[in-house]
This record gives sequence, C-alpha cells and structure tokens, in this order.
Amino acid sequence: MRKGLLKVDWNNIEKYSDEEITYFLFLEGKNIDTLYKIRNISKEEVQNHIIHGKIKYSFFVKSQDEKELLKNIGKAGKLDKLSLLQSLEENIKKNLLNYIKNNYADMPPKDKETAVWIVGELKAINCKDILLKGSVHKFINIRRMAISAMGKIANKDFEVPLMRALDDDNPQVVLYAIKALEKIESKKAIDKIKILEEKWDKNYIKNACENYIESLKEEDSNLKR
Repeated sequence: MRKGLLKVDWNNIEKYSDEEITYFLFLEGKNIDTLYKIRNISKEEVQNHIIHGKIKYSFFVKSQDEKELLKNIGKAGKLDKLSLLQSLEENIKKNLLNYIKNNYADMPPKDKETAVWIVGELKAINCKDILLKGSVHKFINIRRMAISAMGKIANKDFEVPLMRALDDDNPQVVLYAIKALEKIESKKAIDKIKILEEKWDKNYIKNACENYIESLKEEDSNLKR
C-alpha cells in the first residue's frame, strides 16, 4: 500500500506496531466498526491508534514527493518538525537531501530556510555547499539558520565561513558563529572574537565571547598537563 510518501509492506508486518497496523488498515478504507472486530480491540483503542497514526504519519500521507514533504515540514511547529525528521526512514532522508542539493538554488526563501534547517538537523555534511550559500544569503533568517546548522554539524570545514560570519551586522548570526567556532575548537578566530567582545554592547554576545576564550584556555591547560 502507498499513500503519498508512506509505503506499507504487508509482507513485513512484524516490523509494525499494533498502533501502526490499525492506522494503516484505516488508510486502506476500513472504518472503526470494522477495525475493532478485525483487530479484536475496543473502539476506543482503535480511535487512539488512528490518532497516534495521524500524528506520526500525516506528513507522509499528505506529501506526494520530496518537494511537498519539504513544504509540509516548513509549515509544522518546531516539535513536530523534529519528531518528523526523527521518524524518517533512511531512504526518505537520502531522497530529501538529494532534492535539497539539486533544487536549493531555485527554492523560494521560505523553502530555503526549511532546507537549511533540515541539513543542520540531519548533520548532513555532504550538503555543506548548501550551508555555504545560505551563510551569505541576503535574508537574515537564512544566514542565521545556515550558521546555526554549521554549529550543529561542527565540522572544521566550516571554520572560514564561520569566521566570515563574525563580521555580520546581525547579532544573532554573530552569536551562532561564535558558538559554532567554540564547538569546532577554532583557534584562528581568537583575535576577531576579542575585538567583538569590545564591539558589541549585547550581553549575550559578550558572554559567548568569554565562553569561547575560556574554552580555549581550558583546552590549552589540558594539553600542558
């Protein structure tokens, strides 16, 4: 059975939970009166199974392809987005990331935000070019999310673009860049970050600068032991 991006393989029914089996049968068109007899459970349990199934699989059922899936993810709340990504099968993750790589340049800004967020959450280093493009985008949200994604992936390959982001005129972008540079234990950024500590009058940036500097001091002291 297939509904949108949801594929159900009844030949491997043992891999599905009782809730999933009930919901999949519901998707096939069986009503509650039929389901409680087939499943040998109460109507209340059938309804609960269907509700849980809708919560878990509604994005897949609504999405006919990766383009629609990306748009539906973008419309969801933060917790729903995270839950959805965690539930993606590996082949769907791969197809979604391939779609992002091949179509990012032509996406509208809102979809680019979602794409950059997905790359960061999935820690997809193979999509690093997407984040490099996003880090210099004219829209602040895309730059901010791209720098945040670099921090989540925490790969040394991002050291140069993260240092460049320290010159951004948006404090949130700068903040995420400092935190990301701390994560990758960058020593090259130390001079720029000392200057930033004096440049910005926002406490959260000053605190981030101090944390970065302290983390380097701690690392150096550990090496000397």
